[in-house]
Amino acid sequence: MQILETVVENGPFPTVRFVGEGGEAISVSLACDSALDDVQLIAKAKVLLLHAAAFDEDSCAADASMRSQPESGRAASYTLEYQDQGQVRELAGLSFPTPQAVLDECRRSAADLWQDALSRGEAPVGWAVRAKDASGAVVAIVDYEEVRASDGGHGTGVGEPTPSNF
Repeated sequence: MQILETVVENGPFPTVRFVGEGGEAISVSLACDSALDDVQLIAKAKVLLLHAAAFDEDSCAADASMRSQPESGRAASYTLEYQDQGQVRELAGLSFPTPQAVLDECRRSAADLWQDALSRGEAPVGWAVRAKDASGAVVAIVDYEEVRASDGGHGTGVGEPTPSNF
């Protein structure tokens, strides 16, 4: 589905609605602090959709297994930072089961930012998305240049960017 419009409805349980071609729409209701701005709510909704898209029976069993492990075996908490139109936005408190999952999310998010920029006729440079662990250390970063290179510079889709890792 090609997303044509994103609508944020604020309230006690904010809803982000992604409207696509032919009137198709996907709505994500968020149980979160209503103090988040629209950009943060949209980023959180995108993350939830990615988790929903990746959901399957095996992941459900893995989640149950992870919950039964001691604290050291639980998914770590991360903050993702997004750089778009000269502004940096943070989305904190995200859990990922592995460092590879963090990197994959950074890649997907960077690709989304790149496509959004192209739709506005822009070609941003510098870092697009970076992830920090609970201590504040940067654990993954994906640059716009890496996304552009993997994309062939045409905005036709993202292959496998080669992120810088710390």
